Amino acid sequence: MSLTLAGPTRAGAGWTAVFVAAAVLAVYSGIAFASGESRATVVIPVAVALSLALGVVALTRFYVFVLIVLGVRASLDATKLAGSISPSGGGETAASWLDPSSMLGALFLVAGLAWLVAQGRRTAGASQPLLPVAAGAFLVACLLSTLGSLYLNTSLGEVVRIGAVLIMIFVVARLVAEDPARLPGLLVAVFAAAVLPALVTIQQLLTGEGLVELNGSLRPHGTFWHPNALGMFCYVLIVAGVAIFPHVATRARIGIAAVLALTGVALLGSGARGAMIAALAGLVVVGLLQNRRLLLGLFALVVAVVIAVPGVVARFADLTETRTEGGLEANSLVWRFDHWGQALDLLGLNPITGTGLGTTRLLIYKEVHNDYLRALVESGLLGLVTYLGLLAALVVTAYRALRATRPDGGLERGCAVAFAGCTAALLVSAISDNAMTSVVVMWYFAVFAGIALWRGGSVTR
Repeated sequence: MSLTLAGPTRAGAGWTAVFVAAAVLAVYSGIAFASGESRATVVIPVAVALSLALGVVALTRFYVFVLIVLGVRASLDATKLAGSISPSGGGETAASWLDPSSMLGALFLVAGLAWLVAQGRRTAGASQPLLPVAAGAFLVACLLSTLGSLYLNTSLGEVVRIGAVLIMIFVVARLVAEDPARLPGLLVAVFAAAVLPALVTIQQLLTGEGLVELNGSLRPHGTFWHPNALGMFCYVLIVAGVAIFPHVATRARIGIAAVLALTGVALLGSGARGAMIAALAGLVVVGLLQNRRLLLGLFALVVAVVIAVPGVVARFADLTETRTEGGLEANSLVWRFDHWGQALDLLGLNPITGTGLGTTRLLIYKEVHNDYLRALVESGLLGLVTYLGLLAALVVTAYRALRATRPDGGLERGCAVAFAGCTAALLVSAISDNAMTSVVVMWYFAVFAGIALWRGGSVTR
């Protein structure tokens, strides 16, 4: 069973109507832009038109719809209407349902759920239900957090975003279970998505335009809302790219090498220390699982970066200081320690189901910068337990995918190693960053989670 329109006539009529509407709205936006209208006047009509077109694609060619979603999602945060970058990393202060990224997330959530239901009860990895159960439990905890939320609209927006990420895992698992030949196309979409953000980052570094000042330093953010989100996106692509590289043909290796070079420059340029450390952790896991010689190359690369990129050294050098002469935090690590205590104080407001997802930055005007603490404060004890359960399920899924593939198992082995490395990086990144709310990053992580769920669930014993 598939989610398609009734027949070619109806599908053709739908395409015609959508493209006519898209043309009209595009003309309107062009006139509005030329007339000096606000950003919202220009962006919203285009976003609505594209959503309508994508809705038709989802109904008629769902796999193509998923590829498009993956290809464009990494660049959409640049179109945020609320989109100022705050020094605390909070980004927007409320759910903006008219942002193109939010509209795409909601569209994917609805279309993905409908497609999964239309495929019937059988699901990929059904013999390994741990990850589906853990994901469902965490989503329930997220929903329950809205009951006591102090900012309901914000919390509902976060639930939708997290729900879309979790749905992506099971959509990908089902797509490759139905046809393993879809696997290369999904990977192409993932790596292609990195090109524009990386190029924008490099342009910001070269021209000095579009940089954001954080704690006294100017940093690029690419197409993302914050340099740290850019860094997290880069580590997912870098770890996955290194893991997959030995398992693809020469032409594909050239493309992956280009993406690795671009995202490597973007990661270093972002100044995201947590993302750099997470990338190292992920690459160490990849080296241990795939080729120990990679560890020597990684060591040589670190030495080369220390010698050739003084800006990276400077980002870590200030960790030796704790306070300035004026008594202020000398670096973002000390700043994190200070406000983790403030965030923990909020637990008393609702210790069971939390203050509501996304509310911490509105209550103390700072992001948590620790997903374990965020889960506790914003979704309570129930949320923390289910979040830890989800992370444990991801680790088990990676282990099962590795067991299901041989070292010479080709692309599937590469994806299994990639997911293991990305999972290790996520566990490290969650200590000091906001991966839970950086859903644009988690969408790409979810692709490898879905592949691992499919491969681990298809073990024959």
